[in-house]
Amino acid sequence: MLNFKWDKKYLYWGVTAFLVIAAATVFFLCMSQVEQILERIFSFLSILTPVLYGFIIAYILAPVATFIEKPCLRRLFYTIQDKKRERFERLHPGEEPPPKTFPVRKVARVLSVVLTIILALALLTGMIWILLPQLIDTVTLLVSNMPSYVTQISDWVSGMLKNYPDIEAYVLQFTGGISDMLNKWLSTELLPQMNNIWTLITSNVMNIVSIFINLLLGFVIAIYFLNSKELFAAQSKKIVYCLFKTKTANKIINTTRDIHKSFGQFITGKLIDSFIIGALYILIMSALQMDYAILAGVIMGVTSIIPFFGPFIGAVPCVLLLLLSDPVECLYFIIMMIIIQQIDGNILAPKIIGDSTGLSSFWVIFGMLLGQGIFGFAGLIIGIPMFAVIYSLIKNRVANGLSNKNLPSDSNEYRDIHHIDSDTGEAVMFPHPPYMKKIKEKHNIKDFLKHKDGKDTKGEKDGKNTPESKKDAGKSEKKDKTK
Repeated sequence: MLNFKWDKKYLYWGVTAFLVIAAATVFFLCMSQVEQILERIFSFLSILTPVLYGFIIAYILAPVATFIEKPCLRRLFYTIQDKKRERFERLHPGEEPPPKTFPVRKVARVLSVVLTIILALALLTGMIWILLPQLIDTVTLLVSNMPSYVTQISDWVSGMLKNYPDIEAYVLQFTGGISDMLNKWLSTELLPQMNNIWTLITSNVMNIVSIFINLLLGFVIAIYFLNSKELFAAQSKKIVYCLFKTKTANKIINTTRDIHKSFGQFITGKLIDSFIIGALYILIMSALQMDYAILAGVIMGVTSIIPFFGPFIGAVPCVLLLLLSDPVECLYFIIMMIIIQQIDGNILAPKIIGDSTGLSSFWVIFGMLLGQGIFGFAGLIIGIPMFAVIYSLIKNRVANGLSNKNLPSDSNEYRDIHHIDSDTGEAVMFPHPPYMKKIKEKHNIKDFLKHKDGKDTKGEKDGKNTPESKKDAGKSEKKDKTK
């Protein structure tokens, strides 16, 4: 019989090959059934929709609840307790006051959460109650006044182009076609939908009820999140430290803090800033007795959430409405928009939001467009803070990699560098033009780091070991020798 020696190396190879083939087969099956898999994942996530709504609502309302709880209610309750203690000591000198039994923190937390939820529901209900009737009235007024608007535009075009009959005829034909198309769309599509909004609601009653129930459950879950946010944070830390090593867990927690700082400060600050902008438009336009004050204020407030382009997007329908109503009011609105945007950009936004993203203007626009391409309209709002987090992670990773190679992380250090010598680690600079002061073409990167980290000696800082001081010292030594 042949003696067969079992080699573990062949066993490892066989197991590895089997696992590779099995993984490839599973991957191929998953790719062929990707639509069914995504559908099941989304159906599972739809079950957690109220939890997602609750987390988003709680995350947005958390700063409001914290403000009501700590600076307002806790200070009020502690002040009342101190007043009672002082009164007892004044009326009963020498006696020990009774112990404090009123749970200040618990009562302040419960009241702050209840007041925050009531405030949010009242604000949402008020916006719908005020905005929806005015929107219906605005569309109805546009449809009824459309013939007079077309007549005014035609008379204005005829007056401007009366010396050019051919151009006048072409422009009138073009504007007439646009007005007919717009009037047909308003009268046959939009207006019946606005008038029959109750029919639309009843025909989609199940969807409306489902959304309403999810929002209601979301508010209920938001109450639990707001009431126990410190406990949820502590439980999350406990799980992270259980699953990962301490060093890795610390990195995850610090990264989460950075995400919260960038994302949370930007979103909540932008919402507060947009609310103030909308209120300013409503107050100023109401004081000037301008048309569509509430509608324009809500539009400008909502679109101001979108950075850079939001105010211009919101200004387009507002300007068109006011232009059809009263051109003078349209001019007032444009001037008011410019002034408010200057106040917002230079005063309100820096105070409320600050430099929470840490991105330059180019990367802000890049992140906004990238978010819009991935997440749609919501990406215009969340794209910037999400990209800021990714940018910060990449920046820190690059800085750590350069630090391990004893290279500087500041981008300005690389402006004049042609290349870095792989053997000596020295930076070879670009040749300077003859009109600039000549400098050495090679600098050691370590010298940059020493100068940057403050490792230069005291004599160099005081100018005692500079080349000029050495020359002066050499001259004095020569003079001493000749003497």
